[in-house]
Amino acid sequence: MHRILFVSLAAIALAVGASAYAQDPMDHQKHMMAIADDGRQLVNFPPEIRQHTLANMRDHLQALSEILTAMSSTHYAKAAQIANARLGMDSPSAEGCKGDDAAGAPRMQKPGNMDHQMAQFMPEGMRRIGLEMHQSASAFAAQATIASKTGNAKPTLAALSRVVEQCAACHTTYRVH
Repeated sequence: MHRILFVSLAAIALAVGASAYAQDPMDHQKHMMAIADDGRQLVNFPPEIRQHTLANMRDHLQALSEILTAMSSTHYAKAAQIANARLGMDSPSAEGCKGDDAAGAPRMQKPGNMDHQMAQFMPEGMRRIGLEMHQSASAFAAQATIASKTGNAKPTLAALSRVVEQCAACHTTYRVH
């Protein structure tokens, strides 16, 4: 029942937004001008790394959607599993954000996969925000595991908010080309 209500409200919001956009053709011009005036730092990745990075971000968004669906159905353990597997520090995509080891030496001399190669081209600030997102996702997973036992989702939602805050911080600061 909750899922049907959620999907219905989302569809209504999308329809209202689309009709408001369609009513004012100047909105499109304003939008295009905002894109041209984009003050975010441009990150130039080689084409294959760019595609991989964008695919990672789409998967992150899909994972967040699946987490929200699980949370809305009180399937907190499932939300924790999704976060750990796809967003947390042990997820494959976290490799691109991990920095030097404790001794200060680079983690890898020769990056072995796209996630490792991504780190070579990522600005340090972007890497730090990404690392914080992955750490926050692991912290969220721990809270969701607790919520699966206690039923108290409030701390879990606060932890999930910190994950999304990191996504917003990165997308506000950087753009990929």
